[in-house]
Amino acid sequence: MLILVGLVVVGMVATGAVGLINALSAPGPQEADGGGQQSAQPPRDAPPMDALGGAPGPVDYVDLDQECGALAPGQPEECYRTVGLEVGEEDLDAAGALEEVRGALLDDGWQPLVPDAGTDPDDVPPEEFVLTDGTVMAMASPVSHDDSTPAAVVLAHY
Repeated sequence: MLILVGLVVVGMVATGAVGLINALSAPGPQEADGGGQQSAQPPRDAPPMDALGGAPGPVDYVDLDQECGALAPGQPEECYRTVGLEVGEEDLDAAGALEEVRGALLDDGWQPLVPDAGTDPDDVPPEEFVLTDGTVMAMASPVSHDDSTPAAVVLAHY
């Protein structure tokens, strides 16, 4: 019986030693995936401003450039483009400019994205619309970027 216990102990020690040697010789997590962030693909450029089509009558589009960043640590970077809405008429405010753009996009066949399946797209205020043409997503931004653009539309890949 004493010999059997001795063999079991020797076997357990040998197995532990083999596991320790394998763990020490294995590459670290960043080496295993090719170096971590250094091997990540660069983000795809944001959709161009032309994706919106022609600007509706009283509103002009102004490209405010693209920005790229990760939504959360460890997530891949994504790029989006901010398109300022420049109003030609003095009495058109941010909500009016966004309503003009929303109407033009819906007329061009864009589809609304609503937060809940039971939400009527007509009940979504113009300052909160999110539309897609199947490849590009346009989101209303009622935030003024400067005096000439009281609102904006943010474009991203859908």
